[in-house]
Formats: sequence, structure tokens, C-alpha cells
Amino acid sequence: MKLSRFLAVVLVSAFATSFVAAQDKSYQNFLNNKDQYTLSLREIIQETEKDLDIKIVCAKSVEPYLDQRVVMAPWKFWDDPVRRLAYILAPLDLSFEQVDEKTWRVFEPWYYIRPEEEGKAHLARLLRRFPTKDAWEARKNTLQNTILEKLHLAPIPKPVLTPYLSEKRAHDGYSVRNIALEILPGYFVNGNLYEPTKEGKFPLILCPHGHGQLGRFGADQQIRAAVLARMGAVVFSYSMFAWRVEESPLPKEAHADPISGTMQTLHTIRSIDWLTTLPNVDATRIGITGASGGGTQTFLGTALDSRISVSVPVVMVSSHFYGGCPCESGVPFHILHGGTCNAEVAAMAAPRPMKIIAVAQDWTKNVPEVEFPYIQKIYEYYGAKENVEYAFFDEPHNYGESKRQAMYPFMAKHLNLNVEECDETKATVEPMETMLYFGPNRENYPAHGIQSLEELKKVFFGTK
Repeated sequence: MKLSRFLAVVLVSAFATSFVAAQDKSYQNFLNNKDQYTLSLREIIQETEKDLDIKIVCAKSVEPYLDQRVVMAPWKFWDDPVRRLAYILAPLDLSFEQVDEKTWRVFEPWYYIRPEEEGKAHLARLLRRFPTKDAWEARKNTLQNTILEKLHLAPIPKPVLTPYLSEKRAHDGYSVRNIALEILPGYFVNGNLYEPTKEGKFPLILCPHGHGQLGRFGADQQIRAAVLARMGAVVFSYSMFAWRVEESPLPKEAHADPISGTMQTLHTIRSIDWLTTLPNVDATRIGITGASGGGTQTFLGTALDSRISVSVPVVMVSSHFYGGCPCESGVPFHILHGGTCNAEVAAMAAPRPMKIIAVAQDWTKNVPEVEFPYIQKIYEYYGAKENVEYAFFDEPHNYGESKRQAMYPFMAKHLNLNVEECDETKATVEPMETMLYFGPNRENYPAHGIQSLEELKKVFFGTK
């Protein structure tokens, strides 16, 4: 998922509270006669455009606000567009951005993003509130319980772990088979299991994917899983909730339902439940890595499941961006207990090894100066500063080769893998039709399989 880069995003609540700071007579007279100083938002925008010689474009979602009355103090009609727009829009909780030198855009605020400076300030407040290991442990416990409760995973539904497995397909140093793991009656986690061809007991690595159109069928995802298997890990590459119609009758629109975050977290937990029963899996060594939405699931799964021992979240750890999809931020646990953010949730991995991979061209651009120092401080509470690292690239938002090459040695170090086998040219990218357990047209989808979002919710909540 991509987010247009803001030239200016401003929290306006501070401007709204400026009313109460003034106590002089003129201010009191204004309050007593405020009806004389009200205009519609439409009128104020028009006057501002003329006064400052700028163009103000309103998003379609702002249209219902245009006829609302706003109390105005004429002496606060500043020449600075940022100050004036912040003051005007404060009572309506609207936000704005600069499009070009003469154009500004007004829109409803996105609940999953805050100004970068506020994200930084929030991390500083968290360190002041929880300055010791004991205080942090209590905070972490509160967050874990709250997140599980908000995701309706307290308690987690009773397990139904019926695995459907295809035959193995042999490749250079690894094999692949298709999996449909029934984690609720009639509901399946779809994925591919990559295994080393040699005998032994191997660490397990989970590979959730992000919001790329191809999901786990994309070349970057397949290459990552294949290389990790060649390095000596059993790797499970699994799909997001309701992401590809080839895998499930649930329509793509179901992914926008808040239950998507619940189901994806359940995907991770239940997959570990089953995968750790395999004879070639060492249940004491479990890693997870994914990018974007898969990065969210990487640090969220690690925060909630102590069995995960190593994590590499990619292009998603941020103090000011929560994730723009309901599968990431559709359940409002971020706003509780004084507010949390993805950086604090990622810090819940401490003291387990974690490597954060960030880039200059998305919301992780501040990791070296903001998020990493905060998370490293949490690791210091445990005397484990050396267990957290980061890699930073001036690149786009993806899990490209340079990011994968930064991940491989970290996983090798902490899971005892053979880093010399990270040659990506030996990975085979398979066609999607080969990778689907139920077939390209779901021709093998079970008769008892869930057919709709409504049916899924009945099943899910019926197991509670």
C-alpha cells in the first residue's frame, strides 16, 4: 500500500485550545457575542482564498462540512496559510496538506496517521511514563491483554487444525507443497510449505505477505521463502485474509472488514500451533518476517506470541503511521491506555532478537533517528541492546533484494542457518496455478467450506 507524501500535515487541536489562553476583555466580549462572528466553512474558505491568493481544494468527504458554522476571531486571520487553515479547521477536526505553492487541500483526517513530530513526542512520553524494566513489563502486559481483547482473541477460539497437503515439488535444495490449514470449521489458511531436502530438525520461519496484488504468489515472496529453506529452515508462506479470489469464496471486499486483522493474527498463531507438530521442525527456534502489511503481522504476531524467537519487520515500524488497511488499524487498540503506536508494539519483542528494515521513501524514513533509538532503549532494560538492529535504504516501499539480503544473515545468526546458501538465483518462481491447493478455480474447495463473510462471523463467534 502506498501513501502520498505529505508536504504539510498539522494537528490542529493546539490551535483550538488557544481560545482558553486569552483572558482579556476583548476576548470575553468575543465569547459573549460569538454569534456575530460565525460563518459557514464555505464562506471562510472563499474569503481565505481571496485574502491569501491561494486555491483551497476540498476532498469529496469534506462536502458535508461546508455549510457548518464556524466561530471566527477576525484578529486571527493570519497571513500564514498553515496557521490560518489550522485555526479554521480545528473546530471541525479537518486536516489539510499543501499540494503546490498556491494550492492547499482539505480532507477528513486519517485515523491511522499522525504528524511525524507528534509520533516522536509520543515515544518520548512513553519513555518518561515507563522508565524501568518493571514499569515496561506492566505496560507490555496491559497492551497484550488489550490487543487480544480488541481482536476478540481473548480467549483464542478452540483450535480446529485439519491440514490439507499436496505432494512435494522438488527444486534445488528445497521442496514446496501446497497447504490449506483448517483453523476454524470450514475456514482455511492457504499457503505454501518450503522445506530443506536434507534430513533433520530445522527452525521454522513464517512469511506473511503485504498488500501487493500477487500476495504470496509474487516473485519476492517466493524467492525469500525458497532461499530461507535452502539455508536450512522450514518456511511457511501464507496468505492474507480474503486477498485472492482464487483461494476463497470470500470476496475481496471482506478484507476491508475489521475482522481481517483478527483473522490474520489467528492465521499466524494457528499456523505455529500446527507447524510445530511437524517432525522436522524445532519448536524452540521460530522466526517471522514480512513487509508492509506482512510487516505489521510480523511485529504484531511477535508481540502476542512468545513462541516467536526472532523477527524481521520490513517497511512498517513507525511511530506516526499505523497502517492504512483495516487489517492493520481497523480495530482501535492504538488509542487505548494513553495511546500506542507500531514502534511500541514492535518493542514488545524485547529482548528477543529483532531487525527492523526501513526505507527513506515511506513512513519508516525516521527509523534511524526516532523509532530505533526508542526501541533500543527498551532492549536496554533487559541488558539486550545488541539483540536489536536496523538496516536503512534509500529505496521504495517493498521487500526487494537489498532488504532480503539484509535479513538473511540476521536470521542465520539467530536461528543457526547456513548463510552461504542465500543465493537467490537458485530459487524457482512457480506459476500461481501450481501453488493453489484448491486448484485455479477452487474446484477442490470443500463442500463444508465457508462461503461468505457473514457465515465466517457466525462460525468465529460461535467458537467463543
